[in-house]
Amino acid sequence: MMNYRTWTDYELFWFTLLGLTLLVGLAHIIAYVALKRADRHELKGRRVFLLRTQRHLAAFWWVFFISALVSVFGLVGALVVCAIISFLGLREFITLTPVNRGDYRSLFFAFFVFIPLQYLLIGMREFGFFTVLIPVYAFLLLPVFSVVREDVDKFLSRKAALQWGLMISVYCLSHTVAILYIDAVDSFSTQSRALLLLFFLTLVRCAMLWQHLADYFFRHRKGRIAPQIHSRVTWPGLLVSAAANAAIASSFFWFTPFTFWQAAIAGVLISFASLFGRLVMRGITLSLGIKDWGELTGGQQGVMDRLDAILYAAPVFFHYAVLVTKP
Repeated sequence: MMNYRTWTDYELFWFTLLGLTLLVGLAHIIAYVALKRADRHELKGRRVFLLRTQRHLAAFWWVFFISALVSVFGLVGALVVCAIISFLGLREFITLTPVNRGDYRSLFFAFFVFIPLQYLLIGMREFGFFTVLIPVYAFLLLPVFSVVREDVDKFLSRKAALQWGLMISVYCLSHTVAILYIDAVDSFSTQSRALLLLFFLTLVRCAMLWQHLADYFFRHRKGRIAPQIHSRVTWPGLLVSAAANAAIASSFFWFTPFTFWQAAIAGVLISFASLFGRLVMRGITLSLGIKDWGELTGGQQGVMDRLDAILYAAPVFFHYAVLVTKP
């Protein structure tokens, strides 16, 4: 019988990733077979549900790919990948927001100064500065460029949109890689840190999958959270998601610097943060007159659609991990 305690960190990461890949692949096959059956019997409602299920399952492949990149290229690779994703996310966000000529210098600093500086500070473990760079210094500095050009047309809405873009696509997302630099994982190898990232990202996607599955079974009941924003999301579904995530997180707490109960609480927090992050991002898109970010490119999902659940969960998980692992 194989004992995981005798495995190297390298073996543990890749065997775990392989196991998750097989599970998601099996789920894809089951969903595909069920979808073909729904097509034959012309079950339109079930067909839509299964198509959405496949979309949730497809999101796991990005999680596995990013975790594998971190395992192969290390922490510097993680910083570079996350910075590129932040750049693409901010570009997608800015595409739909009002921009005047007076904003060009602000945009230059947002893309080419604050994004690199944010990730550089994480790499240097300057957490005190990293946590205030965008909420404080970017907030104060970027409006100055428009003011000195005397461009105040729709000033508040333009600056608020840019600040939201930076906060969501750069500040919040950067906490995903900042998790790998906290004091509690100083003794972790690169493979163990990649495993911690895989733990977090998998829980985020699991939270959305459980929510989706539970909402389908509770669809005829009351208790919808924000029906004008997302008609299918329910409170019972959220509770199911939180319970399932707590069970999964506590089962794999040995991947992490947490105890059994700390991991369970982390699973619950990730479920709540992921859902409300998704709802907030959907509220933003609806306010901009689109259903999802994929409409910008004509595809099914944009960068921000794939990130929506992570954006709220990453800061929550980061600060929770720092709090509970303090010596």
